[in-house]
Amino acid sequence: MKVLPFLLSVVVGVSLGVSPNAAAESSRTEIKAAAYNVEVSRNATAEEIGKALKPHGFDVMAFSEAPGGDWTKRVGHILGLDHVVVGKYSTAGHKDKYKSIASRTPLYGYEEILMADTLHTATRAKTKIDGHEFVLYSVHFPFGWRDQAHIDETTGKVTAFVRHLKAKQEQEISVVMGDFNFIPSKADYRSQYYEMFFEIGLDVSWKALGIDVTKLNTHNAFKAEDEGSGKVIDHIIYNPEKLTAVSGQIIEMETPLSDHKPVWARLQIKK
Repeated sequence: MKVLPFLLSVVVGVSLGVSPNAAAESSRTEIKAAAYNVEVSRNATAEEIGKALKPHGFDVMAFSEAPGGDWTKRVGHILGLDHVVVGKYSTAGHKDKYKSIASRTPLYGYEEILMADTLHTATRAKTKIDGHEFVLYSVHFPFGWRDQAHIDETTGKVTAFVRHLKAKQEQEISVVMGDFNFIPSKADYRSQYYEMFFEIGLDVSWKALGIDVTKLNTHNAFKAEDEGSGKVIDHIIYNPEKLTAVSGQIIEMETPLSDHKPVWARLQIKK
């Protein structure tokens, strides 16, 4: 007698064009995460940014180049993300270039992860959804370009952060969000920093979603000539053995609010 309700649910599901596995998939714990380099809110207020992003219904959002003070609290309130942490150190010592996190669920365990020194750090906090703990990182990586010494310094800092993540993979579900200042590897180009993450078992959401980012860009949103340039340097990175990306995209705005474009991914815990 217990078989009949199950069979009926399958028949109803098929008649509605829904996979018999859809219910099981929809019951998995998920987190809708986003990242946005807001360029110190130079081109839009916290309220304008919050209003533009509110329809997406994010669970967590990582900001880079966020102003200090109550800026993240203000934008988070509009987004319904009232739990906020703001990093201690401004990126590269510049004014108002903080990493911050806004979340729908409470944040705890705040920590600033040094990338060799306080000039470049990752802002780390934890949250729980349906009893599952996610460890969130808001990042803004350096970009080495001036000379070999500058490139080597950048490599050392990225390496330090990757080592931190590698040591944590057995015990945490990591979601790393922000401006990484590197593009993923592609057929004719090997990205050294992307490969560092891939080698420890982490990957960008674009890969699982089958999105060809070589013909897209997240920077510079204000330069028409950069459209489709392949400059996708903002990412959501996670461990594919623990999470799977089921949707996500770059948010295209008719009027850009920053020189970067927001990115997002909906991640489900694997069973």
